Amino acid sequence: MKYSVLAAMLALGCGQAVQADTGTSAPAAFMDQFSVHGTLTLSSDYRSRGFSKSSHKPSVQGGMILAHQSGAYLMLWGASATTPNGGSMEADAIVGYTWRIDEKNSLDFFYADVNYSGGDFSPNGKSADFGEYGVMYKRTGTLVAQDNLSAAVYYSPEYLFGSGNEYYFSGEYSFPVVENVRLFGSAGYTKQDSVAEFQLGSVPDGKKDNYFDYKVGVRGDYKGVTTELAWVGNNIDSQFDMYDDRLYVSVTKNF
Repeated sequence: MKYSVLAAMLALGCGQAVQADTGTSAPAAFMDQFSVHGTLTLSSDYRSRGFSKSSHKPSVQGGMILAHQSGAYLMLWGASATTPNGGSMEADAIVGYTWRIDEKNSLDFFYADVNYSGGDFSPNGKSADFGEYGVMYKRTGTLVAQDNLSAAVYYSPEYLFGSGNEYYFSGEYSFPVVENVRLFGSAGYTKQDSVAEFQLGSVPDGKKDNYFDYKVGVRGDYKGVTTELAWVGNNIDSQFDMYDDRLYVSVTKNF
């Protein structure tokens, strides 16, 4: 799951749900308390946490989010991918809650159920599907007007193929350079409890139990369409080309 997509969808969905609530003094009708939004992305590669999840092939990703004015939400998301179990699709369900602390700050608490359909490969007989908990802090207007800062922590108690604890820490900062164009940079850190578990859940020929990843690039918005051009890399030492640093291009439409 690309959690930058989740962050963008929450900003759209929950924000509009809150606006709908504050625009009237009478109790809203039950259905008026909800908003539904979707996202569709076409990308040169499905890259998440610094490496390719589609064998460097183009990917289609899409999702729908149902948001309540209280901050609770449910999102269903999928992507064409080369999955760890030999399948061709990732299908996720995410449930969570957004706490809007004030106009500049918010916290998201969520749980993601990550599923890889269509494949039956397993190195140890255990499923590639896993669950992951996350907390994401977001702030706007930190250094300059309209900039965005986020920091997140993710934890899976039973990662890919039953490989035990997996921790992921990430942060991103973006700022406007001209109207509708932003520069951004992000960094992440993945950690498992041992080299053996890291090889099972993250990098098959990994020589340690952790790695760093990064992404730097530019995003542009035009009439509701977001285009992204970025360089994505990591410090993984592997013979598999899915971990190679690459240029990434995507086009996203939120609706």
